[in-house]
Amino acid sequence: MSEKRRDNKGRLLRTGESQRADGKYEYKYVDAEGVRRSLYSWRLVSTDKLPPKKRACEALRDMEAKVLRDTQDGINSFVATRMTLTLSEQRATRFFRAS
Repeated sequence: MSEKRRDNKGRLLRTGESQRADGKYEYKYVDAEGVRRSLYSWRLVSTDKLPPKKRACEALRDMEAKVLRDTQDGINSFVATRMTLTLSEQRATRFFRAS
């Protein structure tokens, strides 16, 4: 029987989650376009304390939930965070011209 993966605090890690040597948590996933993406955070859950001298960040599992929700809604979350209004309008006009 295989061992379950755990972090330095003894908590079980889910599929795609890992803890790096420096203590930072990482979540690897494949987006809708088939590109491998990674999310990083110093905290696994929102109740974790931030290590000293580290910048505040969102908990990894909260970020995972957003990515999963966006994927189920058909949103590419990687592109959505970088899209501007101008780019959005350009894509819309190309779509309507093709129709």
